[in-house]
Amino acid sequence: MKKVLLIAVALLVLPGLVSAQDMIKIPPFGQDKIPSYFELDDYNHRYPETDTNVQLYMNNWRNSQITTGHGGFFERPYLTPGDPTNPPRPGAVLKYIKAYNHGSLEADSRTLKTVHEKEQVYFYITSGIGRVEAGSKSAELSEGTGVFIPAGLEYQFFNSCSVRPLECIIVVEEITKGFEPLKEMKTGSYKDHMPRAGMHWAHIGRGIVDGVKFANPMGIAVVSVDAFDIAQPHMHGPGVEEIWCQLKGKSLLLFGNRLFWQDVGTAFLIPPNFCVPHCSINHTDEPMQWLYLGNRFDPRESRKLEYHMKGWNWED
Repeated sequence: MKKVLLIAVALLVLPGLVSAQDMIKIPPFGQDKIPSYFELDDYNHRYPETDTNVQLYMNNWRNSQITTGHGGFFERPYLTPGDPTNPPRPGAVLKYIKAYNHGSLEADSRTLKTVHEKEQVYFYITSGIGRVEAGSKSAELSEGTGVFIPAGLEYQFFNSCSVRPLECIIVVEEITKGFEPLKEMKTGSYKDHMPRAGMHWAHIGRGIVDGVKFANPMGIAVVSVDAFDIAQPHMHGPGVEEIWCQLKGKSLLLFGNRLFWQDVGTAFLIPPNFCVPHCSINHTDEPMQWLYLGNRFDPRESRKLEYHMKGWNWED
């Protein structure tokens, strides 16, 4: 009977005639009942006048101006503070963290000894070799190393190479009132963590630094997708600040209803409006890798909006 009904709908839904919504009742977020690729759904078209302009949520650090910070790194932003619901300019989408930058320390050089009383800094080394010292601890640096510097701790970086810069991704967060930061530096490498597979179809995740203590409810990890595989398209809502930065390879990115290239040095933030699906696609037989930052600041607000959009009742 259901098959007969669908055939009848397909025959009757012609230009200028009755719509699919009038013929059969498709509930909000119809993918809860039928596949999201059901061809009669209203959202099988593009609506440029209302669709989110996803290009405002992407940026390559090479497009940004150079500044200096953290004792002597040359820094260029991937993304900057702004309004993730209505970015005032490309890349101005950060709400909860203060900075997401590319950093470079010149060959055979060192930073000044530096301390931040109200900020915590996470460094992820993308290339080069070196050393970091903080408090009574020191650690060697190479590709894949993460360094967590808590607020109030003095630190210094050294580039051990005489010909190449030490390059990294720098994530900065401000601590909140009453927050008690750690007293020592934490370091680690994704290479020392076992891979965990199965999230969103194809994501293979590895931790980087154990024992960190953020002021925000967030985590940072390295994620890869195997050759010729695709992650599950999915969306996020209010209170979610999720950033994907390409570390290795050149991937295809499904972002909203558009397809982009994402190469090394490009990062994007998912709009927190439950309207923009995203997924990364490894269309090659080469390794691909991203730095993932997931900040779940207010999951209750996100879930309440999800219930509302699905027509469900939310009770506190």
